[in-house]
Amino acid sequence: MSELNLDQVRRFWQAHPVAAGAIPYPLGTREYFEYYDRLREANESVAFSAALHEYEKFAGERVLDVGCGNGYVLSRYAAAGAITHGVDLTEAGIGLCRRRFELAGLRGRFTVGSAEDLPFPSQSFGLVCSMGVLHHTPRTERAVGEIRRVLRPGGRLIVMFYHRNSFHYRVLFPFRRLFAGKSLQQSVNEVDGVGNPKGDVYSRRELRALLEGFNDLEMFAGVLPWHKLGAGAELVPAGIRTWAERGAGWFLYAKGVRA
Repeated sequence: MSELNLDQVRRFWQAHPVAAGAIPYPLGTREYFEYYDRLREANESVAFSAALHEYEKFAGERVLDVGCGNGYVLSRYAAAGAITHGVDLTEAGIGLCRRRFELAGLRGRFTVGSAEDLPFPSQSFGLVCSMGVLHHTPRTERAVGEIRRVLRPGGRLIVMFYHRNSFHYRVLFPFRRLFAGKSLQQSVNEVDGVGNPKGDVYSRRELRALLEGFNDLEMFAGVLPWHKLGAGAELVPAGIRTWAERGAGWFLYAKGVRA
């Protein structure tokens, strides 16, 4: 692969806001956000999201979402009383985030900027989250370092990366390579649309090494393609589904504390 630059990544996401291709409503309409929320909550339930993000714990805290997209996560922190800041690489993402907040009557601050060079002072946030974003930027290690810089000591980190040891990467994507001629890398990239220039996967060991500047790391996986089983998915007991997702899900979550 040729040297990837940030402009290539920016151009893709400017033209393809997260999940926009799957939403049959104009960008920024109330229906658009409602449809997106249903899509997201089919993978990450409302209860799961609340447990993962601990929204209520950060009332009154300065919270930063790196790669805030259309504002789903950040709006929930705002609704719980956090002082919210969103940064995104694209004008499209920031525009959608602002629009969601307007429709919900929420307050937040939004900035176009790169995860690799966050436009905030050091130690200025009590929590930084970044969900499914950092594996798309060319210099992921630099972005993680920037997140650590802007977190205050003892501040909370909540992130999601694509999972190397997942059903998707170990079974589904090799199947596509065999029968559709798509490479593993192409399958990873195309999770977010044809033409996406970068998507990386991480094992737990690799992600732990990437997050070495954080203490008390907790990792778990989530999201499996149950929809491919159709009605048969309902026959799988909830406990087995949770166990399978925690081990081989496509999303690898990590939570920690800034050392």
